[in-house]
Formats: sequence, structure tokens, C-alpha cells
Amino acid sequence: MNLLEEIREYFASVNWGARELKSLPKDFPGYVIKTSEGYGVAIPYSNGKIVSEKFANCKLHNNMIVIDGKEDMFLILSCNLNSLRYEFAAVCAQFAEPGENGSNRINLINNPTEWWQQWKTLLGNIASEKKPYNVIAEMLVLEHLMKEGKNVVWTAVNSGSHDIETDEECYEVKSTIKRYSATVTIAGQHQLQCTKRLYLFFCRMEKSVEGFSINDVKTNLVNAGYNEDTLEEQLNQLGYEFGMSVRDEKYKVLEKRKYEVDQKFPQITPASFKGGKIPDKIIQITYTVDLDGLEYENW
Repeated sequence: MNLLEEIREYFASVNWGARELKSLPKDFPGYVIKTSEGYGVAIPYSNGKIVSEKFANCKLHNNMIVIDGKEDMFLILSCNLNSLRYEFAAVCAQFAEPGENGSNRINLINNPTEWWQQWKTLLGNIASEKKPYNVIAEMLVLEHLMKEGKNVVWTAVNSGSHDIETDEECYEVKSTIKRYSATVTIAGQHQLQCTKRLYLFFCRMEKSVEGFSINDVKTNLVNAGYNEDTLEEQLNQLGYEFGMSVRDEKYKVLEKRKYEVDQKFPQITPASFKGGKIPDKIIQITYTVDLDGLEYENW
């Protein structure tokens, strides 16, 4: 029985726990595992770098596992969709296969995210890739406001009407990687309404080896006094778990604008309609605003 056949058989027969793959050499062991979170394969992991990657229904991460009464660190490739276990076994076989003289296994342990990116590029849909520049822009505004001495709350992580709030002000943060356009989408009639003073921050960015990553701005925020545990929890809520390689992607800020959303700022509100009321049966209004030509200040 070869490695692929063994993995497929164990996926079908193992209920819970771990089972050693007998077709692997003793110097490069691997295990089929099944837990409440899904099924997959695990190999011993000694890199020390935290790994936490997710895509579609698959996950690559490291964790402590008890096997034969001994707890050790493993690198785990898993899936939570049982109907694809036959197909997923092929990816698991390539993951666990040590290669000639263990070369594949050594490369995998040394750089697990490189292996992950290659398989994700082959099998994935680029349209579903995370775009961290939006989160980076919001974090940069948080940092800016904290440096001004404001007591900030990052309300976007809880799907609030606005991205950031202070005791006296509300803030919307819009970002783009387009080189020239300065249009922003207003998602809902409540986004530009606030009982406090309301501002819109706009960031033009581009992916670069320079600039800021999520982890870079996280460090700056923590140094400025933002609670690290709270910040990690908020990033987790947004889908950026600690250990995800996307948190190291850097973006350069090309332009930063700040607009006050007042009566001169173009917007659609209840006051835009006859009688000061949005027509019945209109649930949500989404529209695009061209910021060029509007008064702003740099920040």
C-alpha cells in the first residue's frame, strides 16, 4: 500500500485521534489525525515559527498533539469538509512525502508558508485572497488618532456603522490601491451619518517591500499604549490570526487625505428625500463618491 492509498484508507476508517502512517520511513514519520475540527495529516515540527494559514476549507497550522502518551509539536494540514476527503488525501500525501533523503520534508519544515502559497496558487481562487491594505489603513488611522491623544475604539471589528469612534467624533476609513482614482464606496445610508462630528480618512496605497504590514502597525499601536491582547482578538475577528503570512505583507502609503463630512460633503441621507424620509421598502443604499475636487487636509 502506497502513501496515498494509506491516507485514503485511514481517512475512511479512523474515528478520532492519530494513526501512524506505516508507509513513511521511521526517520520522517507522519500521522493521520481526526478531531472535532476536521481531518488531515500531521508531521513533527521543530521550526519554532508559529504557522496559522487558512484558505477555503483547509488549514495549515502548528499545535501540540499527544501521541502514544507523549506531547510534541506538529505541523498539521487539515480540512473540515468530509465530502472532499478522497481528493484532499492527494494534497496530504504530497505534504507528508519526505522526498529523496528527506529533502521535501526539510524544505517544508524550514518554510511551511512557501509550500502553502504554492498549493494555494495552484488550487485556489485569487479573487478570494485577503487584501490586508484595508486593515492596515484603519490601523494607521488608529495610530494617528492615538498620537493626537484621543481615546479610540475600533468599532469596525464589530461591524459598527463607523470604523473608529472617540468620545466626540466618528471616523470612516477608505483605502485603495488604484494609482489615480479617488472614488470611495459608501455601503449604506447610515455610514455617513453620526450624531458626533464625522470625518473620512482616505489612503492610497501600493504593495511594496517597503511600507507597513499589519504586524508593523500592530507593534506601533502596542508601543503607543493599545492593549496587545485586545488588538490580537480584534485582528482574529477580522480573519487575520496570529501566524498568518498575510500579516507580513507590506504596503506603502502614497497619499493620505482627511475630509470632514459636513453639509458640503456629497452624501445620501434621509434629508435627500422628500419629507426627510427614505422611501418605504428601500433597505440599503450603496453609492460611490468622487473625492477629487473636495476640500481636504493631509494627515
